[in-house]
Amino acid sequence: MLLQQLGAKAEEHPAIRGLMVPAIGYVELVSSRLSVVTAERVFRLESSELDCPHKGQDCALPSLPFRWPSEEMQSLKRLHLSGKDGNPCVEISNASPLAMLCFARTFESERVRLARRRIPFLGTLKISSGHATDRDQLERSSADIARSLIYELNFRNGVVAELDAPVAAPDIAVVRRAPEVSEAVRYPRTKLQHEVSSLFGFASQATDDPPLAFLSYYQALEYFLPAFVQQSAIRAIRRELRAPAFDDASSDSLLRVLRAAKGSVSPTDQNQLRTLVNEYVARSRLEEFFSHNWGEYFTAKGPIRGVPSVNFMDTSQNLPYQVADRVYQIRNRIVHAKDDPKYADRRVLLPRSAEANAMTPDVLLVRLLATEAIAVGQTL
Repeated sequence: MLLQQLGAKAEEHPAIRGLMVPAIGYVELVSSRLSVVTAERVFRLESSELDCPHKGQDCALPSLPFRWPSEEMQSLKRLHLSGKDGNPCVEISNASPLAMLCFARTFESERVRLARRRIPFLGTLKISSGHATDRDQLERSSADIARSLIYELNFRNGVVAELDAPVAAPDIAVVRRAPEVSEAVRYPRTKLQHEVSSLFGFASQATDDPPLAFLSYYQALEYFLPAFVQQSAIRAIRRELRAPAFDDASSDSLLRVLRAAKGSVSPTDQNQLRTLVNEYVARSRLEEFFSHNWGEYFTAKGPIRGVPSVNFMDTSQNLPYQVADRVYQIRNRIVHAKDDPKYADRRVLLPRSAEANAMTPDVLLVRLLATEAIAVGQTL
């Protein structure tokens, strides 16, 4: 079976982790989060009788047997949906030999550990038209069919299965840095609001979902925005009132006070974040963060599209504003999904996508901002 697959000139699927063989119209996409328990639930679902070339065992799509917890012997289980009127067949089953060879070692999963000395289980979604298909057309159609099936399994059948994004070639210059930790524990000194504590704690646990971790850290940071903006306005008003040139009989002096107060009246979320980062995050902390070798990650060539780059070496640009604008735009890409051509370069940042899997440095950046805000919040 493996030799047959190797002779068919398989190639990597560009959009979803998996492989495709345009010469025979075959696609196999990985769902590493399809656990053994979930898979058994899938295989118990009712489906119509096979009415396709894959009806016979000799013609079945390639899949490896697996020793299921409820069985003593290894067996093949599959959910196969026959294509009709030229539509390709779709199947969920254990990986084929080639997919297992290419992708099984990339996962440190419980089912692989349980299956040591045996064939592991790696759920894949297979799509087969049985005839040669244009490469670009095969990529698009397989992605559409796969996402549709994943959605309907969730909505109609209560089965949650996800597809995996392709793994980008790592930038060797980027080191995934864990936050600094201390080996000494102390009696707690930080006064923390319940909401902030919950958000920060949840973000720290969402290590396998960078967009969710980013958004939770952002929400912890967002908690302080109103108070910080008000404090900034109060400081500006006091500065004007205490200025030697202030004259309460002068219209110009009073206008300066009004302008100082205006900053706290309905500012945009982006301007609030700019104020917080500019006035309450130590610049030395930002400089220290960006002094690490992040390669091209924070530049226009980085993996996160449609967000401002950060150039801390350019003294003509305000570093806190650059950081605030980038963090705000990433937040927008996570929470907004607008089907509008004018947002073509700022599409929603999808979970499990290649961008999402690459955004750990931005998660560490917003975490730094949150910890700075919490520290300053002690004095408000």
